[in-house]
Amino acid sequence: NQVRIVRSHPIFQDIPDASYFYFVHSYYPSPADRSVVIGETDYGVAFPSVVARDNVVATQFHPEKSGPMGLQMYANFLRIASEAKGP
Repeated sequence: NQVRIVRSHPIFQDIPDASYFYFVHSYYPSPADRSVVIGETDYGVAFPSVVARDNVVATQFHPEKSGPMGLQMYANFLRIASEAKGP
């Protein structure tokens, strides 16, 4: 299904809005703090499919099964992690 980017985040670098990702589960989060939602998906109802806060990013889909866009997300994650400053 498609993920619509609702808030800019480095995890989405080089990933076009409305790119397809591989979803399996029928459940989804409903965060009390909507500011953590960076991606949404519509499957009869719009739901948060990517959330981020501080140095944590979580997806409802499986990046490892999502082809080129999932690989790009992993590459972005590795870039972000390598740029992070240690203690």
